Amino acid sequence: MSNESNIITEQLQIIQSKLGFKIPQWYTSLMGQTHEKIFEFEEGKYLHLWSLAEIVEINQGYNANADFPGFALIGTYEIGEACALDKETGNIYTVPFVGDIPDDATYVGQTLDDLLAYLQEPW
Repeated sequence: MSNESNIITEQLQIIQSKLGFKIPQWYTSLMGQTHEKIFEFEEGKYLHLWSLAEIVEINQGYNANADFPGFALIGTYEIGEACALDKETGNIYTVPFVGDIPDDATYVGQTLDDLLAYLQEPW
């Protein structure tokens, strides 16, 4: 393994330790350390996934451990909704920024394709 790969692996381990779960491979592969992704859909819909480097700070800022128990926030879409990973299963959910977690969490799927398909459905 190259020195750069070792550094990235160490950084990922630190991030996972701070969040308290193993981040699914699809997210780590897609996001990298410093890149965010924005997907734009019809009718002005969008998905904004936060970079690995940002998610610890963002989760702390939203007090995710207390306000979103069992979940780690990874991005946002539309207004008032977050995309989150279930810390136990790695499954993807949408959760309201204001609501009753886990009762208001909506299961989306297990992959980025599941999330993108869900967000493109008419509301």
